[in-house]
Amino acid sequence: MAGEIYLSNITGNFDYAEMLNNIRMIKSQQILLLQQRESEIEAKKQAISDFGNILKDMQDLLDEVTTLSILDEKSVSVSDETAVDVTITNPSAVSPTNIDITVNQLAKNDVWLTGSGVSDKTAAISTLTSGTLSITYQGNTINVNYDNTDSLDSIVSKINTEAANNDLNIKASVFYDGTNYRLLIKGMDTGSSNTVTINDSGNLSTELGGFSNVQTAQDAQISIYGTTVTSETNTFNNVISGVSLTVKKQTTSAVNISVQNDYTSFKDKLKEFIGKYNEIVDFIKQNTGKDGVLSGEYSLQQIRSTIFNKLDPLMQRGLISVDKNTGRLSLNETDLDSLLQTNRSDVETMLSDLKTNLYDYFLYVTGTQGPVKLKEKSFDKQINSIEERIELMNKRIDIEIETLKKQFVSLQMLMAQMQDVRSRLQQTFGAISQNLGGQ
Repeated sequence: MAGEIYLSNITGNFDYAEMLNNIRMIKSQQILLLQQRESEIEAKKQAISDFGNILKDMQDLLDEVTTLSILDEKSVSVSDETAVDVTITNPSAVSPTNIDITVNQLAKNDVWLTGSGVSDKTAAISTLTSGTLSITYQGNTINVNYDNTDSLDSIVSKINTEAANNDLNIKASVFYDGTNYRLLIKGMDTGSSNTVTINDSGNLSTELGGFSNVQTAQDAQISIYGTTVTSETNTFNNVISGVSLTVKKQTTSAVNISVQNDYTSFKDKLKEFIGKYNEIVDFIKQNTGKDGVLSGEYSLQQIRSTIFNKLDPLMQRGLISVDKNTGRLSLNETDLDSLLQTNRSDVETMLSDLKTNLYDYFLYVTGTQGPVKLKEKSFDKQINSIEERIELMNKRIDIEIETLKKQFVSLQMLMAQMQDVRSRLQQTFGAISQNLGGQ
């Protein structure tokens, strides 16, 4: 309309916070790239650490498989396990053997039981006269006083208390025969020398029908090819060097015991050892190829190659085979079994040579100054460098954003002032325009 004045785009509000966020995102692109690189290096470090763990496992297995005592292990078989238990106590002390034994008798402890008893074990035995029950065992004696105020239970308690106070290995108890309660006293140790002697100065024994030796202490007894051997217990520790025999029942015929060399543990450990080498082969193939996390890390291949060459003592004896397609090794168990049976000393020499070849090398590659730890330290330095760069860039961006924020705040204040001027102009010129329009 003629005579009107229009002021547009002089002022207006804007969201500077969103603008600052967009600016920060743009400037942070390089930080994102650095963080991505850091993640890649951390993955490399983890992979190198995993490789080091495989090497350490193989080192531990080397220690186990080259400890010559592993070749001393034995296995035992018994024709009648219900009659005899056999335990190898010292594998290096026992030689392969095959013997027959007959169990003539088992070891027993001494047991005494009264001929009769009382109908109530808790009631006082009123017919008792004051007296002392003397019990001798293994050269020591305890004296138990009683009178007509005692019950069978209280007498049992007195005997057990005195025995415990004097370290006498006997035990008293109440035996119920279905009608009466009777007094039972037994030595707790087997063997013919561990007899119990009972003397009574009063009438306890008489009132209870007298003491009978219902089980006599005796030694265990076995026969080996006509020779009789005894033991106070049912266990015989010196019949066969390095072997413990425990008899469980009498036999009417001989029980055969066969002790043989047992190389199962050795062979299992050797297979584990070879399996760890195969883990190294598989790890390198998976992780150092074109798309592997450790692509280009040729030092791992050098370590594998060195270990392979140091397995020569096994190679020379034809005990391991190599798969030409995969590089993995396998144990020739048939050849190993034959060597163990015909020439054990050669196996011992082989293990000694294997340890000599590999022991120091494993100490080196798994040590603090070895290639694995040095590579981990190198990755740590790269990670620290990247984190320092990220921190510095974040600080720079923060400073830039803060500067822009102050500028935007100043601009917003200026725009507010312009908005105020615009409002006043509109009010002034708008009124003039209305007045002119009314003329």
